[in-house]
Amino acid sequence: MVAKSGARRSKRTWWIVAAVVVVLAGAGAATWFGTRSSSSAAAGIVTTTAVQSVTTGTISQTVAATGTIEPATTADLNFAVSGTVTAVDVVAGQTVAVGQTLATVDPTTLNATLAQAQATLANDQAQLATDVADGASTTQIALDNANIASAQHNVTAAQTAVTDATLVSTIAGTVSSVDLVVGQQVSASSGSSSSSAGTGTTAGTGTSASTGSGASGFSGAATGSGASGASTGSSSSSSSSTGQVVVVSTGSYIVNATVSSSGVSQLQVGDQATITPSGVTTPVYGTVGSIGLVASSTSGVASFPVVIDVTGSPTGLFGGMSADVSIIVKELQGVVVVPTGAVTYTGGNTAVTLDDAGKKVVQPVTTGIAAAGQTQIVSGLQAGQKIYVTTVSFRGPLGSGRSSLFGGTRTAGGFGGGTGGFGGGTGGFGGGTGGFGGGGFGG
Repeated sequence: MVAKSGARRSKRTWWIVAAVVVVLAGAGAATWFGTRSSSSAAAGIVTTTAVQSVTTGTISQTVAATGTIEPATTADLNFAVSGTVTAVDVVAGQTVAVGQTLATVDPTTLNATLAQAQATLANDQAQLATDVADGASTTQIALDNANIASAQHNVTAAQTAVTDATLVSTIAGTVSSVDLVVGQQVSASSGSSSSSAGTGTTAGTGTSASTGSGASGFSGAATGSGASGASTGSSSSSSSSTGQVVVVSTGSYIVNATVSSSGVSQLQVGDQATITPSGVTTPVYGTVGSIGLVASSTSGVASFPVVIDVTGSPTGLFGGMSADVSIIVKELQGVVVVPTGAVTYTGGNTAVTLDDAGKKVVQPVTTGIAAAGQTQIVSGLQAGQKIYVTTVSFRGPLGSGRSSLFGGTRTAGGFGGGTGGFGGGTGGFGGGTGGFGGGGFGG
């Protein structure tokens, strides 16, 4: 019984000690948090003030956008006649020229139809000659001429069909995809189409590019659509192409971008843009080609489509690459600029602090646009004057380094120092691997 009583007292004593440790730890934590704000601010933030001369320079105001690089022109080419494919002359990745043959279908039936139409036309022309020689009535002559006109139309259509048996490229570029094999039966399509980047306006819809001709194997209007169909001009994406053969332009690109609702109102067609493709350090340049008026919404955030025409024929660009775009909406050259940190704002008034022979003098100023850490000074300051510029920097993230709780350097967690606990060790209050005292609960 004595042994058991002693064990109980030992356990009771241990819990009392543990409770005291917790209370002391809580008191220490309260003290630390009470003084943390001022001490950490002093330790983590560094403010420096220096005198600089006022200069003139160029300041640009920009709007940021993100987008995808695409070929400037995409041609979705389809056979305009039915038949059996007899030859496929290109493969994906092949470079082609305008008018180059891509594939053909069997023209036998089409040639027969053309021959019949030509024979009918010849007969109608002969009939007219006979009726004129015989002095036929005016009504008969008119009927003969109508027959000849109809036969001529049929001949033209048959000739076009024979020509359309050969599918040719309407643009110079690279074959993006081929969806044809020899022996395949194809049906007459409504025609091929081509979309190309253009300069467009912000107000309306329309079409661009010209209609193709039957002689080139390109049937149907080439329609260019602006950004989301909201602007004249065009953009295209090979990913949505449905042509039996798709050809994309090479060396000529656009960027299909999106701009926030707050930024789109500042844009104008022709604005200069800097384009930085993903994974590329050297930017390329372009201009705003079209601005969409219909926004799309993602998670309640509206964005507007904008097409950027890439200038020149830069290398290293590929369709589908993502890109960051910076569009210059306002640029002023030769203006007075100061670091934004030199400008103070008090009660709606702006001012800088002049260095007048070592004395600080507050000088009211009128500011203009601000960008990239620089602010335009419209009035109140001249180039050559000296001003005080305040710079604020941070030594490191709050809570790192010597900003620990109970001593030691905080590394991974806890209040104190080690990976876990209050005291500094891997786990517990005291510093050891696990418990309050060190190794376990007891020590």
